[in-house]
Amino acid sequence: MAHLRTAFVSTFPPRKCGLATFTADLMEAIAGLGTYPEPVAVAISHADSRPQYDNRVKYEIVQEEESSYLAAAAWLNQAPVDVVMVEHEYGIFGGTHGNYILKLLKHLKKPALVTLHTILPRPDRARAEIMRSLATNSEGLVALAYKGRDLLVRRYGIPEEKIYVIRHGVPEPPAASAQELKEKYQVTGRTVLCTFGLLHPGKGIEYVLEGLPQVVRQYPDTLYLVLGQTHPEVKKHSGEAYREYLQGKVDGLGLTDHVRFVNHYLSQEELMEYLALTDIYITPYLDPEQISSGPLAYAVALGKAVVSTPYLCARELLARGRGMLVPFKDSAAMEEALLQLLSNPARRAEMAARAGSFGKTLSWSAVARSYLELMEQAVARASAQREPAGAGR
Repeated sequence: MAHLRTAFVSTFPPRKCGLATFTADLMEAIAGLGTYPEPVAVAISHADSRPQYDNRVKYEIVQEEESSYLAAAAWLNQAPVDVVMVEHEYGIFGGTHGNYILKLLKHLKKPALVTLHTILPRPDRARAEIMRSLATNSEGLVALAYKGRDLLVRRYGIPEEKIYVIRHGVPEPPAASAQELKEKYQVTGRTVLCTFGLLHPGKGIEYVLEGLPQVVRQYPDTLYLVLGQTHPEVKKHSGEAYREYLQGKVDGLGLTDHVRFVNHYLSQEELMEYLALTDIYITPYLDPEQISSGPLAYAVALGKAVVSTPYLCARELLARGRGMLVPFKDSAAMEEALLQLLSNPARRAEMAARAGSFGKTLSWSAVARSYLELMEQAVARASAQREPAGAGR
């Protein structure tokens, strides 16, 4: 195939959204392989917030306007595009549970693939039907974990041959050493625990805080970094209530010298540097159905010891001794896991080594090659289906 011209339908930077970061990283990785022309983006924007995009964004969809999805399909149909990648989360598209995206897919005349960033294990009827429609109106679905593929087959009845698994990609690690980065961020001499992500009550950070007093009594150099600003959608409705609640816990538990909030939106470079200097990464998330976590994938790839609750993505990434799982909402179990790792550097090092070895398969370049192969197959299938009967005989 001489050319494969790809368009991504997704949120896109500078919108502060994990999906936007994922899409930009994948597009950059595909461009970096140099095999095909640089992908372009169709960005999802709020009606009241239209960011200044870079020149990779060739078209915008107004999230709340149904007609905008039909217009985008018309634009894609006439654009120099061979295949369309839709990055799917129910909440980033307009309509009931984001069903406006189906309007685009049904009117699209180009082959499409859909990457699923959320797969609900117990969907209601409406969201299950949306998922089935995504499968029907595309060449295939991409799950970010094998457990996601299993759910799609068992719970949604989607044929296994329409489902592909490609894990979340990971950027290149920083060149600087952990010690150099600790100096840069003024945490020299501290054993750093870390959680990253846009803050909202589902993060479960309070259960880490409640488990810390005994940890810091035994290991007084411990510092827990809570990285990231409040989720923009949460901030609209609840302001900084969750951060203030957490800060109240820090003060009440006497942890002021052992917890630091980094309250801004981290660039990817900052995030990777913070992760590189971290000694133990923690994901205490409360949603057992979470199928994807970019920061967790990053931490694994960087060879970090990880303690996590057993949500779907963590159970898969941390299998085979690549991390420790603790029950949801269990601060005592979190305390015990942290004390085990802090008291046993050899075990921590072994866990980190297993994670790092597995993480080599998660580089963005490897992930990009998998997506390109899948897109090539989708275009070939769509072309074969359009070929008139008897052609080529």
